[in-house]
Amino acid sequence: MRRMLARSRSQLFLFRMPGYGARFWADRTADQRRRSYPIFRGKTTADVVVIGGGLTGCATAYALAAGGCDVVLLEAARLADGATAASIGAIVPQPDASYAAVERIAGARATGNAWRETRRASLELGSALRKLKIRCDLEPTELLITARTIDDAPGLLREKAARKKAGLDAAALSARAARQALGQDTAGAIRLHDAFEFDPVRATLGFAAAASLKGAKVFERSAVKRTRFTRKDAQVILENGGVIQTRGIVVATGEPGALFGQLRRHVHAAEGYVVVTHPLTAAMRRGLGPRKGVITEAGSDSHWLRWLPEDRILFAGAPGAPANERQRQKLLVQRTAQLMYELSVRYPAISGLPAAWGWHVPVVSTSDRLPWIGAHRNYPHHFFAMATGWEGAALAWFAAKAAARHFRDEARREDETFGFGR
Repeated sequence: MRRMLARSRSQLFLFRMPGYGARFWADRTADQRRRSYPIFRGKTTADVVVIGGGLTGCATAYALAAGGCDVVLLEAARLADGATAASIGAIVPQPDASYAAVERIAGARATGNAWRETRRASLELGSALRKLKIRCDLEPTELLITARTIDDAPGLLREKAARKKAGLDAAALSARAARQALGQDTAGAIRLHDAFEFDPVRATLGFAAAASLKGAKVFERSAVKRTRFTRKDAQVILENGGVIQTRGIVVATGEPGALFGQLRRHVHAAEGYVVVTHPLTAAMRRGLGPRKGVITEAGSDSHWLRWLPEDRILFAGAPGAPANERQRQKLLVQRTAQLMYELSVRYPAISGLPAAWGWHVPVVSTSDRLPWIGAHRNYPHHFFAMATGWEGAALAWFAAKAAARHFRDEARREDETFGFGR
């Protein structure tokens, strides 16, 4: 009888799934709870135009406006509706990469600077969200990098040694301690502090509102057709014929796209997948251990896991080449099933629990796995922020602050950490 009830409950959960492609963070904030912003029309001038209304764009608009700049923010669709809504909702104190692997490519000094600046940005972003009283379920947590198997253990030891040599935080957990902390089989882990969990959509909308209060003009459904520039200034030309004359442009679109095709050679685009489960049953909760922290893996086929309100699990991974529109739906169904299987392998207690949400997420990276944040010599008056990998919330804040300093002529040496000149 109990098995029949469990099957019926699972069937009900499946029936209630919002649909493949629905995203947990977007569904959490209903349309009626969102402030609506107008469409840009006509002509105007601005000190700086920000292209892109995700977390990076809205945080940058706030940082620029708070610094006294006259700012216009343009979003082609709705604020927080792209990669931001597809993210895992974590602020992690390091780039999305292995320290040891990046050090082999970029060198010890550049890699150490990248890790230190990302940790600083993680703390600063958490502080800014609290200071602005943005209600985004911000909670401090820890990042756990686990060696899933014995084969991954040597790589984790090399990672710990490289971080320790650079003077970075790299507290090691033995296999036994890691199993207790994670509630899953593991050959050991590294524990990092200064991470946060948050709702990325609500954080982004909060930054947009804060930017507006500082005088920024925010527009939705205002797609950019192209930018033009001279030695003196630049223009942003919209698809509806609108024109903005400006002395600075921040490109916060995550990837070059069609507007900046020359920069495509600098990035590698992939698609990952994310699932969110239905709520855990009481029996499942008892079999899962402490359920704390954001978890990722040291192996080459890494995944991301975090625990959500209402006793749900968010699990991400399975990156591959971007799919075309005809393949995307079929591939999403396959990858959702794959991720749920992988999750049940890590936590057998949840076997049979179905997904409630499943979606794809753009994962844009570079050859050395560090983002591109800064000015480019081929695009005067432009400042780019892109290729932040799986989870770039801390790097979004770094980009926001670096852009604000750049256009106020207050740049510091550390702002070149992720620049195109590295």
